[in-house]
Amino acid sequence: MLPTLPEKYYLSHARELFGFVSNECAHLLEPDHQQYLTTFDTLSEDAQCLLVRFLARKPRFLAEASLNYGEISDIPTAIDELTEHHYISQVRQGDRDQFLPILTKPQLLACLDQSQATVKRATPKAELLEIALHYLDADNPALNTLRQGNLVRRKQTQVDYILFLFFGDLRHRLQKFAMRDLGVLKTRKSTAKKTARFNSKAEALSAFTLTSLRRDFKAEPELLKEEVADYLLNAEVTGPAAEENRNKLILTVGETLVEEQPEQAIELWRSATDPAATERWIRETYKQGGKESLKQELEQLRNQELDAPTKIFVEDFYARKYEGKRTSVFTDMLRESERTLHIDETFINDVEEGVIQHYQREQHEAFFTENKHWRVLFGLTFWELLFGKDQMQHNEFDHLPAPLRHGRFYKEKQEEIEHCLNLFDLPDKANQHFARLATQHYGYPTGLFRWSAGLLDAIQPCIQLSPEGAIQKVLRRMAQDYRHTRDGYPDLMVVENKQLRFEEVKAPGDVLRPNQLVSIERLRRAGFQVDISQVEWATDPNQVYAVVDIETTGSRKGMHAITEIAVVKVKNQEIIEEWSTLINPE
Repeated sequence: MLPTLPEKYYLSHARELFGFVSNECAHLLEPDHQQYLTTFDTLSEDAQCLLVRFLARKPRFLAEASLNYGEISDIPTAIDELTEHHYISQVRQGDRDQFLPILTKPQLLACLDQSQATVKRATPKAELLEIALHYLDADNPALNTLRQGNLVRRKQTQVDYILFLFFGDLRHRLQKFAMRDLGVLKTRKSTAKKTARFNSKAEALSAFTLTSLRRDFKAEPELLKEEVADYLLNAEVTGPAAEENRNKLILTVGETLVEEQPEQAIELWRSATDPAATERWIRETYKQGGKESLKQELEQLRNQELDAPTKIFVEDFYARKYEGKRTSVFTDMLRESERTLHIDETFINDVEEGVIQHYQREQHEAFFTENKHWRVLFGLTFWELLFGKDQMQHNEFDHLPAPLRHGRFYKEKQEEIEHCLNLFDLPDKANQHFARLATQHYGYPTGLFRWSAGLLDAIQPCIQLSPEGAIQKVLRRMAQDYRHTRDGYPDLMVVENKQLRFEEVKAPGDVLRPNQLVSIERLRRAGFQVDISQVEWATDPNQVYAVVDIETTGSRKGMHAITEIAVVKVKNQEIIEEWSTLINPE
């Protein structure tokens, strides 16, 4: 049974959040943000409660008639107090463009009836809104009547920034506090020191601006694409969080522009540092006819030090477009796979499990590892550095530990990380250490992996049988750039004759993804054997099938019923068991 929350639970949550921002993020606040927080402390408790109720609602506009909160003793006085301090106000004429979209279709029709527009009652709401934005004056009588019954939340930019400093995004989730208190949401509670997620005001404001642009562009891409593109090409970006948001926004804005303005899209993609953007500008430049100049540019890129995904793409693209190579590196790797496994077609929706059972019948050990295996190794190896009592934590709701955000982990903790990696020099000791950690911290929300009963089953043989130094190389690279090394790992780990290998399994029609190729190459460079196995579907004569048949009173659904069910179990074309029953169709 869930616990009962106190009457004004949400107010204590807001005070907790605002207190964190006031204390830990004071160096990130502009005067208007500081004033928002300071003034909040001076409000009466009723006014504080009503403001937090406003903040918890997604719409900025709320009907006064809907404000029915029993724990607030005097709502009209609270409204007056919040209005006096400019936290809320009546809807004004200048709010027209933001207010119209929240109106219902009948309300829009009533307003348009008092304008010069002629509309049909069957007109869809989206079209009515477009007409209303064009025809309705701010002093439309029906619109004025609707405005008078509604309130609007003010200082939205200030509160957005304050919440952004706490949550790190604009998906405001004050409800997370209640979910935490109810025990529905597990949080990373620890003695870790609370710290702001940004080092400087410039870094925080830059990240906030880019995050806001991403939100606004997603809502109105066609309207904002030119304005946002211009900003992305000219504005100065500060800090890794802002750079990450800039890269993501560049990709989406470029896709919006590319059909009508390919040159501007290419310019945008060129300005990004993300491998996906590099791929887009190269492909689009080739498509637009700049083949010869692109060839020279690619030849220069091939001689530069590039990140792994970009390096693979550039080499592969150059080989196929300028050296006559007919297939991609991904196709080549699949064709070069030496192992073809015939797996019964009953595993067509769970190919990895079919392959695991295949190896188990051959008396080999096989484990489904994929990404979780490496994340578990990573998390347990650096547990104290990520979750220890002396580590920094932005807040308990963060998905990832603070040290892993934006690639700072290895730079800030290199000496300690190398010391942790020395653990693998003694495999037995490493396995004992991991078993102790898993027992002690089982269930603790890491943001890296989910705990399970067999968590260490694949870890132990991996530590015992891996080539010397191989695990250290992989984990060191993950520590240097966790964001780009946390996925793409092979599906299985197989132990055959005390030899360990990783195996990527591909069923008919499956393709090798770029991040998988990068991860496979990373493991091979570290010293691991990594194979790619092709699966062909077959019928295993030893597989047991159940063949089901029914008899009915007819074939029309809803009118006829089943009268008999029969099942036969078949193995190697022989019936090994039968069962049947009559059913009363009533």
